[in-house]
Amino acid sequence: MAELPENEYLIDLYDEDGTKKVFEHLDTVLYKNNEYVICIPYDEEESEVSEIVIFRTVEDKDGESALEQVLESEVLSAVYDVFRDRNADKFDFQM
Repeated sequence: MAELPENEYLIDLYDEDGTKKVFEHLDTVLYKNNEYVICIPYDEEESEVSEIVIFRTVEDKDGESALEQVLESEVLSAVYDVFRDRNADKFDFQM
């Protein structure tokens, strides 16, 4: 497998099965006293973003910070709106 280029915004996340997936961190926003991390799945071959993944920062059973994928549509929409407003000058958002 090819080495990924050095990018300080790349993060490795592991699912419950231990499968690693690489994401690019775009922003972290606060919404209703919770911290949300906005990422895209990293693919060096992909030239256009087709998916954004939003994670909530939570505390795991050991008291460590962990990321949990957000699935609630209302929260996803609200957090995405905050992200879009904060980054309107950085990204070309398609409506």
